[in-house]
Amino acid sequence: MKTKEEALDLIEKFPRRFKSILISGGSTLEGKVPILSHIAFIEKVYSMGYKLNFHTGLLEEEEIRAIKPYVERISFDFVYDERVIKEVYHLKEKTKEDFEKTYLLMRRIIGGRIENPLRYPETRVVPHITLGLKCGEIDEGEEDTIDELACIKPTLLVIDVFIPTKGTPFEHCPVPDIDKVVKMIDKARRRMSRTTTLFLGCMRPFGPYRDTLDVEAYKLGVKGFVLPSRNLKDLLKGKEEVVEVDECCALI
Repeated sequence: MKTKEEALDLIEKFPRRFKSILISGGSTLEGKVPILSHIAFIEKVYSMGYKLNFHTGLLEEEEIRAIKPYVERISFDFVYDERVIKEVYHLKEKTKEDFEKTYLLMRRIIGGRIENPLRYPETRVVPHITLGLKCGEIDEGEEDTIDELACIKPTLLVIDVFIPTKGTPFEHCPVPDIDKVVKMIDKARRRMSRTTTLFLGCMRPFGPYRDTLDVEAYKLGVKGFVLPSRNLKDLLKGKEEVVEVDECCALI
């Protein structure tokens, strides 16, 4: 992650190196990234021809409409677990219904069918879920999230897996049990196979964990992998066509 100033310096020095920019940052006490206070920067980089992928959080309708002209994608963290909302995000006044309402509002306002050779995603708002956010624990919160998304029927769902990160309150938490992660991916596949393409996002543990997870997820029908493991690449050699894309997964 770079500051606005660092980002501008990079793209001005190396104008052909980058295709897109992820607009992200810390959240306010209301659970939103304060995007509108940086609209001048957004307008500038958009005018330079870069595709913009937004992390937004819980924006209000007027904020969604204000950024609509600049949106290539919105990567929306779909949180449908009250424990995560209260204990991890510390949003005491928000509920899982707030996240669902915001996602549906974004999908209605931003809309936009996307045509590309891979034929997914078909909308500009891409929900992400992270398994194991409760200090590595996976329980009925993840089950409920997948069940709710199955009712909403997103075209693309990006699945992330919690990584204990140094310097954070959860740095000493264990990685989520890989069998439980695979079980949740299988549940998503069973519930959403007719409506939703599944990707594994950039947030998932590296090393042997990723080696195992990627192969198991592929066997379950996951179609996209950010930074796939060597094990998965070796498995796919000569087995089927692999398309490599240098982009955020939501922008494929």
